[in-house]
Amino acid sequence: MEAQYLVVSDLHLADVEDHEDGWKFYKGSRYAFDEDFADLLQQFADDCEQQSTLILNGDIFDFDLVSDSPEKPPWKVSRSERRRGLRPTPEKSAWKLERILDHHPEFLAALARFSGAGHRVVYVLGNHDREMHFPEVEQLLRTRLQQAAKSADVDHDPTSLTVEPWFFYEKDRIYAEHGNQYDYYSSFRYILDPVVKRKGGEELALPMGNISNRLLMSRMGYFNPHSTDYILNMFRYFLHWFRFYAFSRHGLLFSWLIGSFMTMRRLLSTKGRLQRRPPAQYEQRFQDQLDRSDMTAEQLKAIRSLQKPPITNRVFRIIREFWIDRLIMGFFMTGGTIALALVPIDLWIKLMVPLSCFPLLYFLYESVVQGETVFSAEDGVNKHAFPIAKVLRVPVIVFGHTHAPGLRPIGPNISFVNTGTWAPITRRPMALARRGFRNFLIARFPGGVPCLELGARLGISADVEAGAGRYHRQPETDTTEIP
Repeated sequence: MEAQYLVVSDLHLADVEDHEDGWKFYKGSRYAFDEDFADLLQQFADDCEQQSTLILNGDIFDFDLVSDSPEKPPWKVSRSERRRGLRPTPEKSAWKLERILDHHPEFLAALARFSGAGHRVVYVLGNHDREMHFPEVEQLLRTRLQQAAKSADVDHDPTSLTVEPWFFYEKDRIYAEHGNQYDYYSSFRYILDPVVKRKGGEELALPMGNISNRLLMSRMGYFNPHSTDYILNMFRYFLHWFRFYAFSRHGLLFSWLIGSFMTMRRLLSTKGRLQRRPPAQYEQRFQDQLDRSDMTAEQLKAIRSLQKPPITNRVFRIIREFWIDRLIMGFFMTGGTIALALVPIDLWIKLMVPLSCFPLLYFLYESVVQGETVFSAEDGVNKHAFPIAKVLRVPVIVFGHTHAPGLRPIGPNISFVNTGTWAPITRRPMALARRGFRNFLIARFPGGVPCLELGARLGISADVEAGAGRYHRQPETDTTEIP
């Protein structure tokens, strides 16, 4: 039997919001792709003569982007949650998923029709949909999928959906992992048990990238979190503020300042709680993962050793990412300038120190402590495909996470694929709709030999303009070099 796989990642489905001023434009209905995804899934199923597998390789749902809350919640909701979104507890995460699914019925119906045709669906968790870890949230997806199948009048086998917390692996064929564990901005300390105990129960122990999306980016809605365009220099931050915030009802400075301190406080609090009370049964969960996979203990341990610890091990990097170090420098430089103006010294000293010495000190500081950034950390993710290939000797390795699509050989008869993103990648709130890459990987193994196609779903209007057919082959992109 010829094994066939369709792999997609980073759909970032969330609730839909439309604002005339471009606020949170990346959640707008003009970027919806449910019909395109359903069409792709149906065409893939039609081309398959036997059972095939859809691999949803992480960040399919984006719980970080759901900042709304119910009008009459059955549980306590704080003022901060009303402004920035619900905390990641089992019951609140289930409400978020319910809201997402209500806004994307065609996506759910497409999955139901696919599984109802006898195919299987494998859901590999990423960092933005890690709340699927909670049994209540996973069960909600299964229940809604069953309801969608009933509405579509198709049979649905509950066992056709498998949820994997770490990776999907079939020996001699394919290894699929989201990739966030190789990015210390987005990695979980305990990926198989990513929760922390707090007053009133447990909640997800979110990494820095996800916490900042919820507490910081949710209040800075003219930035697009899918394109990391929020990493700017001081001058460009000022221009961004002047263009979008200066004459609007939204604020930027206090949103950044308050959100940054809230994020750091949450991060350090989570680290402290995990240090005091680490998961009691984690090694048993690791053994359960080993029992489910077709790996040896040595292979699984080797892959685990590649994972990066969360950024909470590097407190200075946290301070730097939120510009707190530069805020402190600015405070002291301002104070120094005022002090110089008040003391009885020559005027040229009062002018030269703030205008020359202080800027020189700032640039020297930047050159020494620049270090790794969000960009360089994401660029390094793909490099981990090669050591995984050496451990497993698997011909196809697939990541998502970085939103940078590409297909390239990394060894004899071994290929690495990154499946990009379906989320909008435009950086301008009121610009014309720029779709995400909408990439997909089709992997077939006729006679055991891999045959790969990295394609892009262009959509109906784009197909007409480009003169493309049902599928459009994505040109190989210049991704990070893998040794």
